[in-house]
Amino acid sequence: MARAFEIVDAAGAVKWDDLPRLLAKLRAELAPLAPGPLREIKPDTEELGRYLQAPDPLMPASFYARLALEAWARHAPIQQQKPKPNECPHCGHAPQLGILRTEGNGEALRLACSLCRREWPFRRITCPQCGETDHEKLVFYSTPGFPHVQVQTCQTCSTYLYLFHVDKDPALVAEVDEMSLLAVDVWALELGYQKIWPNLAGL
Repeated sequence: MARAFEIVDAAGAVKWDDLPRLLAKLRAELAPLAPGPLREIKPDTEELGRYLQAPDPLMPASFYARLALEAWARHAPIQQQKPKPNECPHCGHAPQLGILRTEGNGEALRLACSLCRREWPFRRITCPQCGETDHEKLVFYSTPGFPHVQVQTCQTCSTYLYLFHVDKDPALVAEVDEMSLLAVDVWALELGYQKIWPNLAGL
């Protein structure tokens, strides 16, 4: 899916022209510590454009591109044109996870972007992938040992999404906590579900 955003200003914490240098630096510093496939990858600047236009987060080459683009997208003065409800209004990417916070007599859901990490409001009891709203097709699971985490699954499109209850663990960092849920990812995959957007570990 092509990204429909425009750069509206030249300012930013990481400028687009800085990305090739950042990409090379990330590879130089991380490759010696990385597993085999990532040590062999030598990302080029074309990978940045490929990730934005037709991202394949499971490809090893995308790992470095995602890190570099995240640093850029978090602060870049870009603007998404007519975003869909399940797309980040800033950069247009899919959600990585959901954040639940107490609001009024219930909890409000915000989706967290898989690229720039910004959040935006989203309707509860709705699949962020296909828009399903049938309560019988949206099933929620608890995870033993992680009382602040729920797994929302959709039987219509066979996807799942982690929901983090901030009030149950105010110290949580959702993107970090997600990386500790490998056993839950394996469980979901064995049931035939796919995560809406894989994390940096490819799950």
